[in-house]
Amino acid sequence: MSPDRTGQEARFPALSLRRVARTTSTQDVVLRAARSGAAEGFCCLANEQTAGRGRQGRAWTAPPGSALLASVLLRRSPAVTAGIPFAAGLAVIDALLAGCDVVARLKWPNDVLVDGAKLAGILSEVAPGSASEGRVAVALGIGLNLSVDRFPAGVAGVSLHTLVAHPPGAERLLRAWGDALWGRLDTLEQGGIAAVVGDWRRHATGLGMPVSVQSGAGVMAGVAIDVADDGALLVASGGEVHRVLAGDVHLTQSAG
Repeated sequence: MSPDRTGQEARFPALSLRRVARTTSTQDVVLRAARSGAAEGFCCLANEQTAGRGRQGRAWTAPPGSALLASVLLRRSPAVTAGIPFAAGLAVIDALLAGCDVVARLKWPNDVLVDGAKLAGILSEVAPGSASEGRVAVALGIGLNLSVDRFPAGVAGVSLHTLVAHPPGAERLLRAWGDALWGRLDTLEQGGIAAVVGDWRRHATGLGMPVSVQSGAGVMAGVAIDVADDGALLVASGGEVHRVLAGDVHLTQSAG
């Protein structure tokens, strides 16, 4: 299938869109493209994923046609890769507000919530062995619920079609996210992670609230007090402030 380079290029000049009806994961498609030398902006948009994944290998599933399922290839400085999920989350906030008048919040490190329920998730994966000319290849994926009628038991999810009368289609929302993403990435490249974390804090939910953090070191209960300028979550627990660089964070009381 040939990449799409239509009139939308004026809005998102780097986008080279590949639409697929069904795939295991859009991340897999983009990681393969990265190994083959594809340029930044290669993007896979799927109607259905059979083995979509979220953070830490979790499955991301949705009925066919019910979600925005896409991944885009970035080639960026290794120094800013930790900031890409923050820039991507902010771009989702931008796109939802501009295109749908929906106000969303960000939960560390990469969940997009509306009234405490998950609307979207982001996954950023560095392609192994991809460093070249001072850049690494990153597959940046997004899964956003567009018309999901029900969620599994125990999952606090929300779908865009319950928030707006006429939600945009997947491709339209993807391009809006892409437009915003490119600007956020420019800020990241020019000012480093701290340049996007500051704005991320202003859109955050969960800071100042009790949390449970599950990581390779076990489970820690505490209060999420801030996000450091390098992106680490700062959690007060046991009379100390702990830096969390990777893990799952669960809010232990209702978030707005």
